[in-house]
Amino acid sequence: MKFDFSYIDTAFIGGKVITVNDRDEIAEAVGIKRNKIVFVGSNEEILKITTDKTKIIDLKGKTLMPGLIDSHYHPILSGLLGKDLDAPMIDTFYGNCKSLSDMLNMAREAAKLKKPGQWISMMGYEPTLFPEQRHPTIDELDDVAPNNPVHCMHGGGHICMYNSKALEYLDVHSPQDAKKYPENEVEVVEGKLTGMVRGSTHFWLWGKVEYTQEAQAKAAMKAHQHCLENGITSIHDCGECDKPSYHIMQKLCKEGKFKVRSYMMLHSIFGKRYSLMDNEHFLELGLTSGLGDEHFKIGSSKFMIDGGSGGPSCATREPFSHNHNLPRERAWEKKEVAEYIKKINDAECQATAHAIGDLAIEFMVEGYEKAFETNPRPDLRHRIEHCTIVDQDLVNRMAKMNICPSVNVSSIQKMGAKFVDFYGENRNKYICAIRSMLDAGVKCSLHSDTPSYPGGLALLDAAVNRYDRSVGFQCDKTQAVSVLEAIRCATLNGAYSSFEEDIKGSVEVGKLADLIVLTDDILSIPTMSIMNLEVEMTMIDGVIEYQK
Repeated sequence: MKFDFSYIDTAFIGGKVITVNDRDEIAEAVGIKRNKIVFVGSNEEILKITTDKTKIIDLKGKTLMPGLIDSHYHPILSGLLGKDLDAPMIDTFYGNCKSLSDMLNMAREAAKLKKPGQWISMMGYEPTLFPEQRHPTIDELDDVAPNNPVHCMHGGGHICMYNSKALEYLDVHSPQDAKKYPENEVEVVEGKLTGMVRGSTHFWLWGKVEYTQEAQAKAAMKAHQHCLENGITSIHDCGECDKPSYHIMQKLCKEGKFKVRSYMMLHSIFGKRYSLMDNEHFLELGLTSGLGDEHFKIGSSKFMIDGGSGGPSCATREPFSHNHNLPRERAWEKKEVAEYIKKINDAECQATAHAIGDLAIEFMVEGYEKAFETNPRPDLRHRIEHCTIVDQDLVNRMAKMNICPSVNVSSIQKMGAKFVDFYGENRNKYICAIRSMLDAGVKCSLHSDTPSYPGGLALLDAAVNRYDRSVGFQCDKTQAVSVLEAIRCATLNGAYSSFEEDIKGSVEVGKLADLIVLTDDILSIPTMSIMNLEVEMTMIDGVIEYQK
């Protein structure tokens, strides 16, 4: 591609430029004209094509690299979280809430700010990090908020504690009423309701919590700032609050307010019936994935098979190692997964599903294989979201079909030690199996599932170091990858999984100027120091949108 070099708007010089090109070349300088990269090379060469109008930025040996592409992110959901007690969703993640007692006090104080009947919504707690080592009880939630329905959700999003006022929305008033719903979804222990609701029933009940459009738009922009500060220039939005959210995100992107590029999947956080309705409507119209422009596109047709890795509640082949009796959530069974994948594949759309456990992933892999028997479409780059517990056989079968898993690697940084308890040492050798995937030729991408797990440079730290930062525990490193491999997964592979590798994901002439500068050279520091790095600058479309 040829460009007019009569001027360059911005020149970065003196850096360690990680290009992520085919040869993994490291350059010194990058030139930007309008919103495109027009030069990649040496300091000496770029200075020949600058003018007195060119903004020259001396990187002083720091890393410049492509902006991160978080391939599974929930901007509105994460932005709804707030530390204030009148936030749309009160943040109970460990950084803001250190104990069960703290969480109950938050709910008690929030109830004082609410009118009777108004929801109190909370998200983030992890009982294994609390000194009490347990979930709240229904009686405790009734006591702190007797006049308000309470939605108190685990950080993974798949288990939620509700009080009696909330269960009334399910018409559940007694243990007998729990039988109206699938087994184990409205929990009863020793003949009593516990307040715990799982799976599809939980997501449907969550849909009764009202988040205003104004709150959602504000939440999106809060997440936008989080992305800029963490070097994320593109996201794959994997589900929000159904109809209003699609409109809000498209409008914010169109107006140029939400500058981070968004690939928004057809999926609702409120569960199976909502997501089915959204996808069925889209497929019936004959539209295909990728509709939109470089700022906002309609992404995959998504559904959700199992539960979470934390908790845990995902669909594994074998019982959880620490508790053989814990239910393993399945919202979809093998046959209906295969039938639905075939429908999406035949409609020439990209399919994906939330599948964490090896049984859920097996359902997806077999579903793709059945669909490909009559209509092989490796060009559709079908996906699997999270893809946390796999084995070599599943990885090899994915490779044959060009399946592009989005791997929730940053879960290790927060829950890695617990994964050993939950899944045992053997399964932990294949937790977030990036090494096996890359060796098999699978183009996997990386994601945070924000707000559930940390994003930004945490993706690289987790992929390289496999270290649980929450408790200081070294996890199994069988699946560890190099820094350059992690960067490729978090940039170019993310672009590939949304059919955009020709316009972004690497530092090459002709691509969009979506770049980040780090506070040091990521290739020269000890790998365990990756988490000490910060994003110094974030550029989107050739414009510096964030500067530390």
